[in-house]
Amino acid sequence: MIRYSGFKSVLGRFRKSEDGSATVEFVMLIPVVMWIVFSVVEAGWLMTQQTLLNRGLNLAVRDLRLGRDPNPTAEDVKASICSYAGILRDCNNVLTLELVEVSDPIGGANAVCVDRTSEIQPVVAFSTGSYVDQDIMVARACFVVDPLIPGAGIGALLPKDPSGAFHLVSYSAFVNEPE
Repeated sequence: MIRYSGFKSVLGRFRKSEDGSATVEFVMLIPVVMWIVFSVVEAGWLMTQQTLLNRGLNLAVRDLRLGRDPNPTAEDVKASICSYAGILRDCNNVLTLELVEVSDPIGGANAVCVDRTSEIQPVVAFSTGSYVDQDIMVARACFVVDPLIPGAGIGALLPKDPSGAFHLVSYSAFVNEPE
């Protein structure tokens, strides 16, 4: 037989005790604090990669504009972007580069990116234009990047492709100068 009077006194002491109240506050606030920390780390890493992609594309376009390579190919320019960008992981395999004349629009707002879930990769336009006609050229690069912390913070909220990555897109434009 259980004695209810002893149970009531233990329950009464438990309700009046303030032991562990800091733990309750900690348990309630730690998910919010961790979400903010993960979001800041993810946003900082994405911003760093976007900045380096912009830098790589701008320097590679500068090389094109100055005619440092008389007959550049898409692979040459991609390699140049990746070498200038520095820390972009697996850059040559997950970077798509389009280079077209402005008179030939590059397909609206959606960049063509590498589809890592498929063996077949997208075909994109790459034309160095004419140096005689002073063509206006637009370069668009799409870099596919995995989130650092996919299930937490801002990494969980960003739109992703079927492989679980999101796309960083950079644009640059220049005029082909006559030789």
